[in-house]
Amino acid sequence: MPITTGSEWWRPMPEGASSDAIRVLAARGVRAFGDGFVALLLPIYLLELGFSAFAIGAIVCGTLIGTALLTLWVGIIANRHSRRRLLLAASLLMVATGVGFAVTTAFWPLLVVAFVGTINPTSGDASVFLPLEQTVLTQTVEPRRRTALFARYSLIGSVAGALRMLAAAAPDHRGEEV
Repeated sequence: MPITTGSEWWRPMPEGASSDAIRVLAARGVRAFGDGFVALLLPIYLLELGFSAFAIGAIVCGTLIGTALLTLWVGIIANRHSRRRLLLAASLLMVATGVGFAVTTAFWPLLVVAFVGTINPTSGDASVFLPLEQTVLTQTVEPRRRTALFARYSLIGSVAGALRMLAAAAPDHRGEEV
């Protein structure tokens, strides 16, 4: 195959990318959209529960520390396990984290859920999913097409993040005249 020089930029997927790449990119977009809502709504939710600024900061800090440690741990064990199973386990943990935050309103249980769970309190992707997805992506396309695939991965995350911010601002603009 001849090497192309920039003529593929408009295609949704680089030539030769597998269906796994499409699934990873779709998951990236959905998660990037949802993570931003969590980053915005988590402090508001905790404030509505009556927590002090210090307690909110402790819970948010717990999410960051827990996510960092989980990501390090998965990096250590990842070579011994299927990436698919690790991504599935991380997804199930994400669901369990959301359920934990929905059913618990006491500080200490929320702090434990925040630390053990996968809530991402940042506007960017700082979770266990990022390195797992990137290792999966490297296996879905031939080496010379990886840059194009990773560019799409980053673009999808950025566009989904921008759309998320527009959607988050939408309730503030209901009924306002432009």
